[in-house]
Amino acid sequence: MEFIFDVIINLVSLVFLSILGVITGLAIPGLFIVALAPWLDWILPVRKKDGPSGR
Repeated sequence: MEFIFDVIINLVSLVFLSILGVITGLAIPGLFIVALAPWLDWILPVRKKDGPSGR
């Protein structure tokens, strides 16, 4: 019976850590992009079009 509880505890822990890993994998790059966006806009400014013709 002890072995079954150990397996269940390990599975719950792995599920929790995988959810935490997915959240971290999405959140941390997003934070870097937010911090880097002003620098990217300064280095590579967006081109402005010359009117309705788009040239």
